[in-house]
Amino acid sequence: MSLNIFPLQNNTFSRLYLRQNLIVLEEVTSTNDYLKQLLSNIKPLPEATAIMATHQIRGKGQRGNSWLDEPSETLAISFVLYPKDISIHQSFNLNMLVCVAIQRWASTLLPDVQVKWPNDIYIRGKKLGGVLIENQLSGQHIRSSVIGIGINIKQETFPTTIQGKATSLYIENPEASKRALEHYGLSLLSTITAQYEHTDLQDTGQLLDIYNNLLFRKGVPAFYEIEGETVMGIIQGVESNGKLNMMIHDEERVFDLKEIRFKV
Repeated sequence: MSLNIFPLQNNTFSRLYLRQNLIVLEEVTSTNDYLKQLLSNIKPLPEATAIMATHQIRGKGQRGNSWLDEPSETLAISFVLYPKDISIHQSFNLNMLVCVAIQRWASTLLPDVQVKWPNDIYIRGKKLGGVLIENQLSGQHIRSSVIGIGINIKQETFPTTIQGKATSLYIENPEASKRALEHYGLSLLSTITAQYEHTDLQDTGQLLDIYNNLLFRKGVPAFYEIEGETVMGIIQGVESNGKLNMMIHDEERVFDLKEIRFKV
């Protein structure tokens, strides 16, 4: 099935459906944790049920990092999907689909949006947002996926620790940042669920082609930290297992998430 980049008619996840299944909270420790707690209840949640928070106290990022979240400035949203017949070995396919969909959504507001491996959204070399997917398994298959997304929307400045590394919709396009956070949440959910409905998650090759075409720093010499050493490398692309293929000192090497760090 083709990876259709536009929402199609007669979607199961209509705008009304998404709005009815969106829970907006003033404050929560983590939207992912709150949604996982709801999933642990006996009554199953409808697919695409979403938790959105005006403020996350302990938002989570990749590598166990915290997600910095100022009240009413960040779009912090988590939602649940129930992928069918997807094994744990195909989990990166879902990551690619979500990242591609967010890139498509962000590109309606900003130019030159890219995906930084494995799951960040970048513009002009700065982080606009990121994704954290937590899967619940049944044997070797994914039973449910809690997908947490943080997008910087209304920030005018950032803490000194991340100045020069982060950006926001406001900084890049002030006119586009004036809507309420719920507007961005619903439009983002609409884009992702339409992509999800009309994509074959088993088709790793097609997802990989599109993901790699959007990849930040692909083919560009840049510095990376490997085993405590700073080296020059060139990203060749991402492989089907989600690992990063790099050319370093004329040698092709493959890295997992915790084995390499991007240097500014």
